[in-house]
Order: sequence, then structure tokens, then C-alpha cells
Amino acid sequence: MSAAQYNILADQGSTLKFYAEYQSSGGTGIDLNGYRAEMQVRRNSSNSDMLLFLTGATMSHAVTGGGSTGHFSGISPDNGVAGVGGITLNAGTTGATGTSGGIYIRIDPTTMANIPVGRHLYDLELINGTDVTRIIQGRFEVEPEITR
Repeated sequence: MSAAQYNILADQGSTLKFYAEYQSSGGTGIDLNGYRAEMQVRRNSSNSDMLLFLTGATMSHAVTGGGSTGHFSGISPDNGVAGVGGITLNAGTTGATGTSGGIYIRIDPTTMANIPVGRHLYDLELINGTDVTRIIQGRFEVEPEITR
């Protein structure tokens, strides 16, 4: 099955919170214990520079941004600037764990302030052992910040 299409509209300089639920065909949340997740944002699909890299599991998460340049080279998040937030699996709408299938994404305002304004692309993948499933993808559009 191909990934769901969802476009994210974000405000530069504001905390971004995003919630989704990974469900079975019957509409029940799938337990994501033992999974990890990764999300990347790039200017376009062929660009090797990342604007954001998020990772997470049920009890750990991280977000990496490009700092003052807005991007970082290569595919390694070690080349970027650590932010606050990331992906929490089996989470509810506030990020607290305990909800099977819940995927909570949070990006701090400092990291979001450095994301260039414009239309970018993202995808979100779930990894279970050697199995990788891209569950959602789309545009990651950043609106400019006026108040600084």
C-alpha cells in the first residue's frame, strides 16, 4: 500500500505539533512498541541537504535542524543542530505515551525559526527490524514569521 498524502502547513518561529494515528484496516490503533520512526524534510526529492530530521520511538526522540543556515549537508543528522522535540510513538495528542498507534511530532520554535520559508517535501517512515514502511508524505509548507 502506498503512503498516505498529507500536506503540513507550519509557521516559521512557532512550535509545531502534529498528531497522527497508525491504524489497522479495522480502525484500531497498532501497537508501535519496538518500532522507531524517522521523518525528513528537504527542499525537493533530489536535494541531498536536509532541512529537518526527526526520529523517535516509544521512550526516546530527537529533532535536528540546520541552525542559522536552515539546512545541513548529507544524510547524517550529526551534521545539523540539535533541537527540542522529535517523534514519540504510542503517544496521545499531548505527547504522553500510552495510546497504541499514536504518533506525536513536536518541533521547537527555535528550530522552526531557521526553516526557510516555502514549499518543501517530507515523509514519515516506521521501522520495525529490517522492515521500513513509509506511512505518510506530502508538502511541508512554511509560512513566514513577522514577529521576531
